[in-house]
Amino acid sequence: MEQHTARLPLSCVEGWSTVQDWTGVRLRDLAALAGVPEPVSAVVRSVEDGAQSALNPGQVLDPDSLLALRVNGADLSPDHGFPARIIVPALPGVKCTKWVRAIEFRSA
Repeated sequence: MEQHTARLPLSCVEGWSTVQDWTGVRLRDLAALAGVPEPVSAVVRSVEDGAQSALNPGQVLDPDSLLALRVNGADLSPDHGFPARIIVPALPGVKCTKWVRAIEFRSA
């Protein structure tokens, strides 16, 4: 699928923040491909036991919301969530699910 790069901040609840260049597939493109072009929400599940986050429609449809595969031109490392993680503008890092196993886009 087409890749998009966005320069986005990531803030941690532990008090640090950083700005990185994230590259991946737009969540809105994945939703459309899944047959849900206007999702009312999305649930992102991690391979990590019980880890998941919920996204609202604005977050899913934001053109910079990504299923990120790369950061700063390199494949994600295991610490960054290899092979894929969610990156959403203004979403706290703890909600940017790492090690994505599944995304469920929900319609009305």
